[in-house]
Amino acid sequence: MIPVAIDANAELDDSRIIADIRKLFANYGPTFVQLADGERMDINSLLDFYGAPLRFIGPTFHMVMKDNEDITGEDGIGGEIGRLRHAHFGGSTLDKCDIRVLNPRAALVDALWLRRDEGGNLMERFGVIYIVALTSAGWRITSAITIAA
Repeated sequence: MIPVAIDANAELDDSRIIADIRKLFANYGPTFVQLADGERMDINSLLDFYGAPLRFIGPTFHMVMKDNEDITGEDGIGGEIGRLRHAHFGGSTLDKCDIRVLNPRAALVDALWLRRDEGGNLMERFGVIYIVALTSAGWRITSAITIAA
């Protein structure tokens, strides 16, 4: 049998990564909501959460936002913010956020979101698998894939 080296700090490092990513999502949700409900207008604040290039895949589309302008633009996440404003969006809550550390610079996040209208009625329940990467700017979402909830 070949001896396997065990890194005693691996769990501690994973715990730190998970804590950092939980903090990212704890800030991301409210920022997205404030932008979508019109409370905030600083669309560039999305860049605190997304990193270019950003790949977004849904059941009917596959888009790659190659730079920050694509992310905040009308054909990117900025456009989704605008569509939600027109749909009487009231808020989103993160119902589930499971994080799996892939390596010290990448993690997979399995999330479930609940979107509500201005009256508090459920508009949409949807899942997203995120790939989050440690970039020079910190942890950023680099891929998002919508899944059945």
